[in-house]
Amino acid sequence: MLSNEGPHVAVADVNVDRLDDIYLCGAKDSPGALLIQDEQGHFRHASEGIFAKDKICEDTDCAFLDADNDGDMDLYVASGGNEFPSSSSALTDRLYINDGKGNFSKNEQVLPAGKYESTSCVRLADFDGDGDQDLFVGIRLQPFAYGVPVNGYLLQNDGHGTFINVTQTRAPGLMNIGMITDMVWADIDNDNDLDMVIVGDWMPIKIFINDGGLFSDKSEKFGLLNTDGWWHRIVAKDVNGDGNTDFILGNHGLNSFFKATAERPVTMYVNDFDLNGSVEQIICSYNGDKSYPVAMRDDLVKQIPSLATKYQKYEDYKDQTIEDIFPAEVLQRSIKLHSQIMESCLLINTGKGTFKLISLPKEAQFSPVYAIAADDFDHDGICDIIVGGNQERAKPETGIYDASYGLFLKGSSDFSWKPVPSTVSGFFTKGEIRDLECMNIKKARLMVVARNNDNLQFYKY
Repeated sequence: MLSNEGPHVAVADVNVDRLDDIYLCGAKDSPGALLIQDEQGHFRHASEGIFAKDKICEDTDCAFLDADNDGDMDLYVASGGNEFPSSSSALTDRLYINDGKGNFSKNEQVLPAGKYESTSCVRLADFDGDGDQDLFVGIRLQPFAYGVPVNGYLLQNDGHGTFINVTQTRAPGLMNIGMITDMVWADIDNDNDLDMVIVGDWMPIKIFINDGGLFSDKSEKFGLLNTDGWWHRIVAKDVNGDGNTDFILGNHGLNSFFKATAERPVTMYVNDFDLNGSVEQIICSYNGDKSYPVAMRDDLVKQIPSLATKYQKYEDYKDQTIEDIFPAEVLQRSIKLHSQIMESCLLINTGKGTFKLISLPKEAQFSPVYAIAADDFDHDGICDIIVGGNQERAKPETGIYDASYGLFLKGSSDFSWKPVPSTVSGFFTKGEIRDLECMNIKKARLMVVARNNDNLQFYKY
């Protein structure tokens, strides 16, 4: 399901008292919450009435930024999910302006690009070098048409908090790029400007290089063409201390019904197969030397009733490939997507214009990874990694994915990452982890763990 990909959290000092505050994204019909910290380390709700007005929205991401250049932190909240049609204003991203005291009011721009779209992520950077904060906004999907490619957007700040869509002139390759789940800004080519690394569902890892504020897709140059996966998350970090930015990527994992390699990918065909005005998705995976539809006969016929005559019995459906089910001309006009990699990985920057993709330890592959944090958590001078995830909304025939309780990966001097049992690390949390953020509470450094349909957890380190 695509309605449980939150919540995400953002941390900043919104009332200029040198204490970290939190915004916690809200689900559909549940408003997001701004929590302001006091000197005792307690939190109070703020601007509740403002956020309550938008409680219908499914918050999918959030970011604090100084949108209007007045020296305080404003708030951008992305709206997404798959519950609303493209005609619904509940899909509008929201910009809330701070009065400098932690009181917010809503700006009325229709973000990100003047129309209603299901957003997945927002990432800020001054990509045009004019001193204010601009935005990348990624679109997750076309509502009720999963699999149809959608856009990423570059939004240029006019310096006063009005964001202008400059994608067509600065990064036309972002149009119809796929189904974006996450992105990061990083200086890939060491030329002192920020480039883009983008990941998504059924997408290869994408690198867009910044050349004077114009971005072009150089994924092939960096050897990333055959990296299609079910990527959920990407974090930029120099994990091996060589001065080059590396990346940690959360994927579906290997403890799954779905297995994929370059030679035997999982594929998905997207089309209005029965021409009834709604889009269907048919996923196929290999069994032996052939790829077969994953859907059971009953599910397929229920979705496409015209196949009931052809497959009156289960025996008729046995051993049928998608080429047996549909004529070649139908498949040719279908969108065909691949996934070749299921492992959560490290993308190591060699510093020579190439990257090396390395799988995280097997313990990190026990469930889908939706949240990643990277830092020197044990203060030994080497970068460590924490991952979390799980996905409990899945069909019975595939099983749910809930084998993770969060995992601490300790960095070693040989630049490998060793899994540490929770009895040793102290990091153990049940549920569907969707975000990990660091913050200070009463001068202590803590990890905030955000879980779907559950309370926040805090770990001191």
